[in-house]
Amino acid sequence: MNPQFQELLTKNPQESSLKLVYKYLYHQIISLAILPGTKINITKIAKELEVSRTTVRDAVCLLIDTTLVEPQPNQGFSVKKLNIKEMSELYAARKIIEAGAAKILCEKITPEQIHTLHTQVSAMEQALLENDYELFAVLDRTFHQSIVTFCDNQFIISAYASIFDFIFRYIAYTAYLNYDYDRATIPSTSIMLRHHKMIALALENGASDNVATVIDRHFTEAEKSLLQQNYYLNVNE
Repeated sequence: MNPQFQELLTKNPQESSLKLVYKYLYHQIISLAILPGTKINITKIAKELEVSRTTVRDAVCLLIDTTLVEPQPNQGFSVKKLNIKEMSELYAARKIIEAGAAKILCEKITPEQIHTLHTQVSAMEQALLENDYELFAVLDRTFHQSIVTFCDNQFIISAYASIFDFIFRYIAYTAYLNYDYDRATIPSTSIMLRHHKMIALALENGASDNVATVIDRHFTEAEKSLLQQNYYLNVNE
């Protein structure tokens, strides 16, 4: 049996096979263990997870509602490709949510929270030095999530949670590009790192207008970099 699925099964012994297969496939897709555009081989997955083909098929059908999977005429199912419109809308939403959270945080940030953010940035810098783009992506996601959590506004936190899995997927794809393509053709992680340093410093200084400006620029540059890689991104127009 697949080790990751076995772990899910061990941790959730009361859950149905259908729910566990759904959770397993969901994580595999958003983490890009299964890449966008990949045809889903139901028979192979059923064999790997030691469940019935019907269970896998039902789980895949449930994933259609998440927009992560789409049916192919007479060809089964495939993982939905990344979408330029979705990407642009996601960055627009992040600008609004995270800039708002950061402005609130400027008024109440604690020394402990400042230390946490600077520690995360330092870890990102080390990951970049070691060319560990997967870790860099995880730390990137954690840094931004920390800002939202630290602002302690439940409505902002809830709004962010509603798009978090999409954030996870696009950040994971950035890491994938860094590993698999020429450095000249990928979003510049060094620029992203500099932006994170600027955001942390603005929060430390309580510069609410400045932090909002930097966050806006950060996401504008990130989106621009990714969109310029249309040939490599394998996204839909």
